[in-house]
Amino acid sequence: MTSFDKISHTALLVTYARQFSNIPYAAEISALVDAQSVVEQYVTNGVEELKYFAPVMEARYKALNELLAKFECRQIVELASGLLPRGMVMSENPEITFVESDLPLMIGQKRALVDRLIGSRANLHFAAIDVTATPSQFPLNADYLRSGKPIAIACEGLLQYLTLPEKQQVFANVRQMLQEYGGVWITPDLTTKQRRSQLRNYNPAMERILNAIAENTGRSTLDNSFENSEHLQQFVAEQGFHLQAFTLTEMLDQLSSLERLGIFPDDIKPLLAGTSIFALTLL
Repeated sequence: MTSFDKISHTALLVTYARQFSNIPYAAEISALVDAQSVVEQYVTNGVEELKYFAPVMEARYKALNELLAKFECRQIVELASGLLPRGMVMSENPEITFVESDLPLMIGQKRALVDRLIGSRANLHFAAIDVTATPSQFPLNADYLRSGKPIAIACEGLLQYLTLPEKQQVFANVRQMLQEYGGVWITPDLTTKQRRSQLRNYNPAMERILNAIAENTGRSTLDNSFENSEHLQQFVAEQGFHLQAFTLTEMLDQLSSLERLGIFPDDIKPLLAGTSIFALTLL
């Protein structure tokens, strides 16, 4: 088994949280990469302190899947796919071409993990991509993508760690892909400082964890957030995109982790209501 010791701690925290849901492969992945050992470095009682984080991560994952189904794209490129199980799940449909992408070290580790869990599939591909690179490293003319057919770009847990100039380059690279194929970009990663304030007030333990990660990674999700929703909308429009927002409250009845963690739906509603997932299409 390839070593996973260099995987981002943030990916491992989210992987740990997903195991409390019914998301396919979530428990197996968490066990294989020993996500719990990383969580223990940040919290004294992982389950309790991450209790309200888990359903939000479950809602985020499932909301992204819902939007992928809504836009009916049969070609999907996931950026920074890390330890997400989406590629393994969605490639069960042979009509879908799924491309997992991440930095070279991470995508190599992910491929080894996928091989161990499901083996290889003809419609599941792996690409080493630095999303901020220029010229773009996106699979613009890859032989496994069909020209003239729309594409969905997905990313979950990436943009909030990038500076505004880095975000701008990712937008340019995604724009180039959508200009070629048509389609949509789906992501929950467009966060605001106002949203981070809500999170801090609602769940101080999660804020402490995010601060600890910032110290370890040198990447502050707060500093790299948009000032407010107006700043976010202006930035997106300047990059040539139209923005649609959907709240995670629509996922409430799909959250399997609530019962498992002893959370009442009304207790998680405020957190879900303040969290959105976005669909971006070209202007």
